[in-house]
Amino acid sequence: MLLTKWKDEKHPVAGFDPFGALSAFDDHLPSTLWNEARSFLPPVDVSEKENEYVITMEAPGMEKDDIRIELEDNVLTLSGEKKESHEEKNERLYRLERRYGSFTRSFRIRGVEADKIAAGFKNGVLTVTIPKSEEVKPKKISIR
Repeated sequence: MLLTKWKDEKHPVAGFDPFGALSAFDDHLPSTLWNEARSFLPPVDVSEKENEYVITMEAPGMEKDDIRIELEDNVLTLSGEKKESHEEKNERLYRLERRYGSFTRSFRIRGVEADKIAAGFKNGVLTVTIPKSEEVKPKKISIR
């Protein structure tokens, strides 16, 4: 199969590629030079509800067995590894934008019920639910 570069000649900025030279320059540099910029770090959302905290992490292309969750000294750590999915069988890669590798995300948490932390994984999204302990939950005080 032959890959051909596509250009929409009718588009107002057709042929304008501000990053073309940078991309060509990148192809000639050793890959170790850019390792930090190309590392894999799944995006995480942290939210607070009335009775719990919720950590949601996108992990497309991963299985639940690829992810570890640990709690030690009030630090919740999500770690794992996303392995490369393509095999090198005499193929020429023209663009490699997906990220692979090991990751670690840590969150300091206090005032939670550690024994009730729950995690679920569905459609490439990890959800960790962390219940607040009673002393952290807001208390309503009535006025007499």
